[in-house]
Amino acid sequence: MKKYIYILLTGLLFASINSCKKFTDDYRYDPNGFTSTVPEHEMLGLMLQNQFFHKGDGMRLAMMWMNQASGVDRQYKTLDNWNNAAPDDFNGPWTEVYKVIGHAKLMEQMAEENNNTIMRGIGKLFRAWAGGQAASLWGDVPFSEAGDDTNENPKYDSQTDVFNQVQNLLNEAINDLNSGNGDIPVEKDIYFEGNITKWTKIAHGIKARMYLHTKEYQNALSEALLGPSSTDDDLFAIFDSNDESPWGMYNPTAQFQIQRSGDFDASEAYAPTLFDSRANTKTDEYYRKAYNYTGNNLNTNSGFNTLNNLPKTGKFFGNMPLITYAEMLLIATEATLRTTSNIDDALVYYNQYRDLLNNGEYMGNFNEYGPYGYDPYVASDFDNGGMENPDGIDPKSAFLREIFEERYLFFIGDYEAFIDYARSHNDPMIPQYIELQDYDEEPLRFIYPQVEKDANNNYPGTVDITIPLPIYN
Repeated sequence: MKKYIYILLTGLLFASINSCKKFTDDYRYDPNGFTSTVPEHEMLGLMLQNQFFHKGDGMRLAMMWMNQASGVDRQYKTLDNWNNAAPDDFNGPWTEVYKVIGHAKLMEQMAEENNNTIMRGIGKLFRAWAGGQAASLWGDVPFSEAGDDTNENPKYDSQTDVFNQVQNLLNEAINDLNSGNGDIPVEKDIYFEGNITKWTKIAHGIKARMYLHTKEYQNALSEALLGPSSTDDDLFAIFDSNDESPWGMYNPTAQFQIQRSGDFDASEAYAPTLFDSRANTKTDEYYRKAYNYTGNNLNTNSGFNTLNNLPKTGKFFGNMPLITYAEMLLIATEATLRTTSNIDDALVYYNQYRDLLNNGEYMGNFNEYGPYGYDPYVASDFDNGGMENPDGIDPKSAFLREIFEERYLFFIGDYEAFIDYARSHNDPMIPQYIELQDYDEEPLRFIYPQVEKDANNNYPGTVDITIPLPIYN
């Protein structure tokens, strides 16, 4: 029954996205309707809206442009070339991220009214997360004035200012979460059942991610070590199904593949071939590739069938990662290498990450067949002529290439692969680690959407998808 409630709320959230405020202003009064709510109810809607922003249509666009998937028919065939992207194509992710910010602000206000400082911290966490992701995709965005119903024309903050505000807000969230004042209702927390320690780690994990985006590597390392410290701390988007209705598990990509069959697959994608080319005496990618892809398609299979006598529940059928222990280890690896240039020190974190893969983590129910073939690397593997440096480049650059390749594969189905490309496109220390489609120039940002152009007088004008974000210019 609980899962059906999540589905109903999700539907209501989507229905509200396209509502027109001015059209309904005179029709809002309902003597039988609710005129207020409580923060724990708002929290549920906030969590659901957030996960649909991260795993919805914006994510699929990013996957195509990073050559992790292919647009092969109708609208998606056109959009496979990022130069064809138009403002209308970004209405969905923009609206979703600002729904999160609006829900979060409302939740913070209600939590204050109810003297629940801990719940206020949850609101701040999600507001900061959404704002940071928006700045990482679009650059300058409304944030300080966003989510206020009385302000129809919020100003655009600079990308740098948004990141500074996000870090300060996350600090406030951590203080609120550890204030001891209030609680998180267990039955309303679909992720951690009210566990404040786990939420605090997620706040630090988001800080680490945002510091990586801004190339503040020492801060990124410090925060990553305070983030999720085991797979028990992982935050996954919940798309659970039930025995009566198993198809799709309500995962947006699985639903899209059913409703728009043939539009979007992996027939021309680079990522599946990269899994194959990474094979060496210490790495076997067979199972992880099968978890992400099946034939020429993304793996949206339910697990009710078998492939080569293996369960084949796909990455794009069920729950999907949002903030994880694995990501913290990848951040710590890169940040250590960037700040110390010591390959051995960075390998400590990277081999911990590879040990997770060797034990079958982050592979759905393929994890019953380990160990998988992710043996530890040593520094000499990145020396000239080593197994990870056959082309004889600088050892540090060889290791950075390996890190970015690994992030590219780990973040299939996530915005982080797109953001990684934006932040590394002009970095001479990172040799080419993926192959884009042969279209003009590069996709380096999201485009401001049509809904914003129509609604906000502070709209800054169209900025082409090939223009670097301000902090990466």
